[in-house]
Amino acid sequence: MGTDNGRTVLRHLWRILNWGIIVYAFWGGYASIAPDKLSHTNFSPVLCLVILLIAPVFVFGSVAFSVHYWKPDPLARPSWDRNPFNWWGDPLQSLFVLTCTMVAVDIGSAFRRPLFGSIGFWALGVYCSFTVGLLIGQILVYRTYRERIAPTS
Repeated sequence: MGTDNGRTVLRHLWRILNWGIIVYAFWGGYASIAPDKLSHTNFSPVLCLVILLIAPVFVFGSVAFSVHYWKPDPLARPSWDRNPFNWWGDPLQSLFVLTCTMVAVDIGSAFRRPLFGSIGFWALGVYCSFTVGLLIGQILVYRTYRERIAPTS
């Protein structure tokens, strides 16, 4: 009975942590578009394109590395009650939380009005490029490794 209680407490702790990360990312996205934060930056469409091309490679590469070198058993489907930092042992969970975090950053930064000129616009574009790249990578991962993903229970 003690281990079940410990597991339940740990699951609740991970839920709180995962949601805390999302809330903090929303606030971070909002704060990052402030004019004083962007005054010495230089976001551009080229950076958006580079991130959009590299993010799916990162996602696919991290899951492929995990599957081939660390995780012989099936990949667990993501949930809110597991560790989001276990990249090699639970890559789908880490990618799920990272993608949700980036969506929160996107939404938070979009709430900042007015955007700080073209720099603010391209900063939001960089955040959105990273999110879209993560989503594209996850689609590729789920299609490629669909046989290795554990069925829902």
